[in-house]
Amino acid sequence: MKRTTTGAPDPKRARTDATPTATGPGPRGASNSGATATDPAPGAVPKDAASIAALIAEKKREIAAKMAAMTRNLPTAAQPNPTPLNAVAAALPKQQQQQQQQQQQQQRQQQQQTPALPQSDIQKRMAEIQARMANTLATGNIPSNIGKGGLKMDVHPLFDKSGQVDSDSIKALFVKPNFSTAKANQRVTASSKEAAAAAQRLALAALEKEKAAKEAESAEPKEEPKTLELIEPPAELFDPLKNPYFDPKIAKTMPKQRVAGKKFRFVQPNKFINQANQMRQEAMLEKLKADIAAKAKSSGLAVELDLVSDLCVRREPPPATEWWDAPFLGPDTPYEAFSFDAPHLPDILTDLIQHPIPINPPADLGPPPPKPLMLTKKETKKLRRQRRIEAQKERRDKILLGLIPPDQPKVKISNLMRVLGTEAVQDPTKIEAAVRQQMRARQLKHDKYIAEHKLTKEQRRERNRLKLIENTHVIVEACVFKVNDLRRPQHKFKVDVNANQLFLSGVVLLHPGNNLVIVEGGNRGIKQYKKLMLRRIDWTEGVDDIEEDGGEGNGPSVEDGKPNECVMIWEGKIKKRLFNGFQVIQCPTERSIREVLDKAGALHYYDAAKHYTSESL
Repeated sequence: MKRTTTGAPDPKRARTDATPTATGPGPRGASNSGATATDPAPGAVPKDAASIAALIAEKKREIAAKMAAMTRNLPTAAQPNPTPLNAVAAALPKQQQQQQQQQQQQQRQQQQQTPALPQSDIQKRMAEIQARMANTLATGNIPSNIGKGGLKMDVHPLFDKSGQVDSDSIKALFVKPNFSTAKANQRVTASSKEAAAAAQRLALAALEKEKAAKEAESAEPKEEPKTLELIEPPAELFDPLKNPYFDPKIAKTMPKQRVAGKKFRFVQPNKFINQANQMRQEAMLEKLKADIAAKAKSSGLAVELDLVSDLCVRREPPPATEWWDAPFLGPDTPYEAFSFDAPHLPDILTDLIQHPIPINPPADLGPPPPKPLMLTKKETKKLRRQRRIEAQKERRDKILLGLIPPDQPKVKISNLMRVLGTEAVQDPTKIEAAVRQQMRARQLKHDKYIAEHKLTKEQRRERNRLKLIENTHVIVEACVFKVNDLRRPQHKFKVDVNANQLFLSGVVLLHPGNNLVIVEGGNRGIKQYKKLMLRRIDWTEGVDDIEEDGGEGNGPSVEDGKPNECVMIWEGKIKKRLFNGFQVIQCPTERSIREVLDKAGALHYYDAAKHYTSESL
């Protein structure tokens, strides 16, 4: 690397010129002593072999010195670190130490006299190398760094004799050698603990001093803190007329300025105890409300209960006019002024029924309960007998425990002597009179019970009617009968009256040669009517005695040699009733039969009867 700045000295020549002359032994001194007569001129190439060899050796030494200087790290370029030299000087004789001090003073004077010029890194390193070489020549043939030695390590602090290191405090930092046994190593004396603590305190103090020194060096003059001046906004800013961007709603929610500190006050006695008691009472009230709500929800009465308001105790008065009566009464009309002759009533009253909107229950009712099992008559009697036995046993146990008085014995004339025994022998007339009185009392009680539970004629008739009336909203049973001849009045009367008594609906179609009977109703009524039509009525009775002109236009309906009979063509279940009541209709033609059945939607019954044959069954 060459320096192009004018006036800069040659590095090689500066190094050789700056090297002081030394009187001490060594090859360097011998080479310098003969340099005045034999050195060639600058830029001239020596011709003899001795000069060339000397020049090569000198260059090698310069290169080696430069490499050694580059490998070292010194804190400053102008002044070498005196700490290792002082450490070395402590071990040298006093004469050498004095010479070294004189040379250092001369170097400082030269540095102070010479003006400070800008130097490059190479020039600084060259100056360091020259100073180190001068020190080495002044002290004799000494290694370059005694402190590091051959291993390139600093001198142990315990061997430092300069006085800058406190050896006692450093000794306390090092771990003492352990003993050969674990038991001996556990014995730690108090003096070693105190020494370790003292050494630790000294080390911490030294670190704090170094830290404070570094902070003092790096500290810069701090600027004075700037104060923030709070300027109140003008009043026009909060006027909505002058400031269109101001929102008075936000101004209300802005936090107010903090009021000056209040006076110090002591806490009153039992203040926090009262607060805790109040919180417990509130918690108990909330728990009570939750329990009431849970019970109301489980029972299906879940409503919002206000335990504090008076509505739980006092109900609101009913309105003067209910909402469903308002269309009939009119606006502001009391119930006393209502009249059925009002002109607006015909427009409101209709034949329609207003069904209310179904409302879901407040709570889940759960799955429906299981339906009771239908028992037979024998099973019902058995259960009744078991219940009576259990009731008698329970009553007997109560009598034995003395909870209820025992029943009076039921004495009669036949068991008088067996029940009373010796009492009847002492005064038989008196005992007989008492027994007869008890018998009359029991008979009166029985007659009274019978009279109270006796049904009237109307009640018996209603009871029989309720037995026959069956619920046919779900399913209806129907039967279709075909009778060959239905001219006899007794037969028509039985067919008609029994159907009405059994609360059956249907029709009787009288047609020559094809009389059709259709009935529909409940299971019990259909069952009894089937017995009437197929078993009870004798259809062959009195057919021969009927006159030819007494058939009301029917004419002969029975073929020669064929008896009159009734046959059930079809039996089944239908969805709903097709006829209203029971009627007997005269149908002279087949067309009239079809018209009657077509109106009721039962034309298929006639088709089944028309195509019926005995083989089809």
